[in-house]
Amino acid sequence: MSVYHTDDTGGSRQYNFRRIQTTTIRFQVKAGHDVAICLSSDNEEEPEDMYEIFIGCWEGGESGIRRKKHDDVIRVETPDILSEDEFRTFWIKIQRGTIKVGRSGQRRAFMRYTDPETLLHVTWYGYSTGWGAEGDWVFPDDEDTSSSSSSAMSSSDSEAEDINNLEERPIQYKRPARWVPAAGGYFPRHPVSGGEGPDGEVYVGMAFHEGEFVLGMVVPDQGCCYIPYAGDAISKELYFVLSNPASVTLSWEPCSLGKVPPGALQGGRTGDGESLFIGRVSVDGIVAIGKVHPSHEVCYVPYGGSEHSHKNYEVLCVRNINVKV
Repeated sequence: MSVYHTDDTGGSRQYNFRRIQTTTIRFQVKAGHDVAICLSSDNEEEPEDMYEIFIGCWEGGESGIRRKKHDDVIRVETPDILSEDEFRTFWIKIQRGTIKVGRSGQRRAFMRYTDPETLLHVTWYGYSTGWGAEGDWVFPDDEDTSSSSSSAMSSSDSEAEDINNLEERPIQYKRPARWVPAAGGYFPRHPVSGGEGPDGEVYVGMAFHEGEFVLGMVVPDQGCCYIPYAGDAISKELYFVLSNPASVTLSWEPCSLGKVPPGALQGGRTGDGESLFIGRVSVDGIVAIGKVHPSHEVCYVPYGGSEHSHKNYEVLCVRNINVKV
């Protein structure tokens, strides 16, 4: 996942623009103060008409929404909302004529504005830092934008292109699943569900921790992925979500003692190179998702703030892979 840097632009607010992908913009930012996002119908250097969302401004203690560069329509106290030492995750939702701004793990917005006129039709957003602050940014929607950009192909991509150029092509199969980078509650399309968790539906996730990719579960309402590791349930704001864009038939199959059924989806490797698989268990009717560790003969899952091991579990398997039409 790429990290973008913004310099201190003083009070001029020079924005770097990105196309809006969905009705919810999610981002992570690491800056001491004076973070700004603008919403505009174009990506000109200085849009004539826009909304500006300020976070941690006015000496770092307030946030607000500005209309047409000079009308502060909302202003609220938000002490310590930013940090120059760690990333903080935010979301901006544009829906039904209203702009909402919130923090990761909090469903309730800390700023909300309904334009008394018709809400400006926004298709671009820009990001900036100023008034003595620089910033680093992460955008989960990079996965969507990067897929359409030109880049060097791997050898397998090149081979696929050669096949596609053939006049008579052999049968091609749909990819069963893929890991999509995400952060702060962001979700790709077609996420793989694990069932009902303690706070609603949970999804198959994975996060990088201590040099390993560790399987776990994404809890949307909390904006994070919980992974089981060294006896603890660890919360990660940067993670991956398992997506099934081709709608391949997946199923959870019962197993035990470190074994996995035919068609089991490998979910990662240990630092020693051992294959791990995607597993889940049900505790008092509540689902927890984690990793099947064959040599340990258990499935490790996070719940209740700790890592728990279970000898009986279910494994995510591919039942049927369709051909491309």
